[in-house]
Amino acid sequence: MMTRESLRWPPYLLLALLPLIAVVIYSAGQRYDAAAIMATFQKASAELVQLPADVEGYKKIGPPRQFTKDNLYEYNDGHAEYFISKGFAGLTVYDYAKAGTQADALVEIYDMGKPIQAFAVLTDEMPADAAASAIGTMGYTLARGVLFFAGRYYVKVITFNDAVPADRIAAVVDKSIGGAAEPFTLFERFPKFGKVVSTQFIKENYRGLDFVRDAIEREYVLDGEKVSIVLIPQPEKLLAAYLNFFKTTNTKYTVVMRGQRQLYRVDDKYEGQWTLIPMEDTLIGVFGNIREDKIMEIISHK
Repeated sequence: MMTRESLRWPPYLLLALLPLIAVVIYSAGQRYDAAAIMATFQKASAELVQLPADVEGYKKIGPPRQFTKDNLYEYNDGHAEYFISKGFAGLTVYDYAKAGTQADALVEIYDMGKPIQAFAVLTDEMPADAAASAIGTMGYTLARGVLFFAGRYYVKVITFNDAVPADRIAAVVDKSIGGAAEPFTLFERFPKFGKVVSTQFIKENYRGLDFVRDAIEREYVLDGEKVSIVLIPQPEKLLAAYLNFFKTTNTKYTVVMRGQRQLYRVDDKYEGQWTLIPMEDTLIGVFGNIREDKIMEIISHK
């Protein structure tokens, strides 16, 4: 009759099994998808913007540091969730120094996945005292640094003393991004008149309306008056939402024809008189006192 004691394995047999167990675990660990690993490597390589070893006399310190969604908090603790919520795909950080290993300039290149998302982060992070710059698709200079976006990349050049030429370093980064910077065609849809005062991206609740999202608004000075023009995607769906809003809030509007285009002249108790223009791929809102010929220019602008 077998007893519980007789079922126990001798200690030396357990020790003998250890190498076999190790071989099994190792073999299981070698069962990987080589194609998937290669695809991941290629994707990471494609997203790495290569910067030169020397920029305006400042030399690169060590290899670039790279961060993903999983470890962004290690670099940007407290603000990582913000970037991730905006579409963050990866971050590459370069350190530059005039001499030694103490950084004089920092270059942060955020891959935001899409140009619209890079633009959104730029407008969110831009301080009030920033001055417009010709760097990238859209950029600004700071007291000690430059912010800009080019394609899907949002770039911050941060300097630690006044002698560092942040604008020239930013220009090198912009050139290095080069062909990887997808064109941002939405800016081209704005009319070319007046003086541009500001351009901003409003992710949601544009002018207090919860059904209006992803709006790009540009403010002009035209004939001495301030005029705002907004571009919003999903024109058919959004037009229906606006018309329903006008009905439920008793907001008066008039439908007028200009050529083949149907316009909505709105008499809003909060925004005053403004014009809603449905286009093929965007809905355009025009706020402020604007002449009829300028309205026609907006309609005909491609």
